[in-house]
Amino acid sequence: MKKVMFLLVLFAMLVSALFAQAQVLPRLAVFEFSTNIDNREIKADAAAVRNMVESELSSTKKFRIMTRTEIDKLIANQRFQASSISSEENIEILKMEQISYIVTGTVNVMRGDYAITLSILSISSGQISHSDNIQIKSSENFYESVIILVKKFTTGISAGESGRIYNIGDTGPAGGLIFYDRGFVSDGWRYLEAAPAGTDFTAEWGAYRTDVAGTGIEIGSGKRNTELIVNRLRQLGENNRAAQICIGMEINGYKDWFLPSADELILMYKNLKAKGLGSFRENVYWSSTAMEITNPADIAAFFMNFRNPADMNNYGRRVDTYSVRAIRAF
Repeated sequence: MKKVMFLLVLFAMLVSALFAQAQVLPRLAVFEFSTNIDNREIKADAAAVRNMVESELSSTKKFRIMTRTEIDKLIANQRFQASSISSEENIEILKMEQISYIVTGTVNVMRGDYAITLSILSISSGQISHSDNIQIKSSENFYESVIILVKKFTTGISAGESGRIYNIGDTGPAGGLIFYDRGFVSDGWRYLEAAPAGTDFTAEWGAYRTDVAGTGIEIGSGKRNTELIVNRLRQLGENNRAAQICIGMEINGYKDWFLPSADELILMYKNLKAKGLGSFRENVYWSSTAMEITNPADIAAFFMNFRNPADMNNYGRRVDTYSVRAIRAF
């Protein structure tokens, strides 16, 4: 009975994920911009640039923007040093406050010309992940030039290192199809790309009757799941299992492939297979999400039947052989 209830609850979760993928937007704060001259007019210009940046980022609906009051409270309560935002002490404070990004800027003036720099600090890495700047001569229109800079900066944040915005179904850098876009870069990636058509293979999941602890179901957990599985398989002396083959693949020069999590597999079906994209087979596909059920003989892993996605039996014995389509994040 416990097993039946477990499967019913899991199935409800997976069906819900298939039709409504919710995401928590990253929290972002735009700090006061610094100036090289202690002048009321220059400081007013810096405040105007800061407000334009905040407004543009808010309009993307990709972030939870902290209010000025929240930022002031953070500085007051945590003794936060805004002059050295990327210090180790400040980074730890920002992590505790669950802040994902900080936007900073400088507005400097020399002989009537402006030099403006905008930067975004990724709290997870402690590094500036994107920066843009512009020089505005006194003869140029200040606000039109700032608008160009702000839009370029915001686009650059969304595009990430690739410098390109992809749509679902577009061909990705490795020649596969994009099937997920979370709208912003975090932890080094924004998109999920399925391996190109023709790269499918069949394999056992492995680690039969043994525990593989820590695998997740959610979007973004596939890579970590794959690493956990591969480490466990290595301990068991197993070879040529699904996760091991994925992590060892090289396709069009890319070697960062992994076995998708349950939610990632569902999205791959929803955004590609269900739309006739990707040349998937009418087969059962493995995920990297382990399912530990009460009876040791039933230790299994989540799969999805691409012929009949509503099939309730979304788990299989790890000794069974099913299809695999690897994915990568970038």
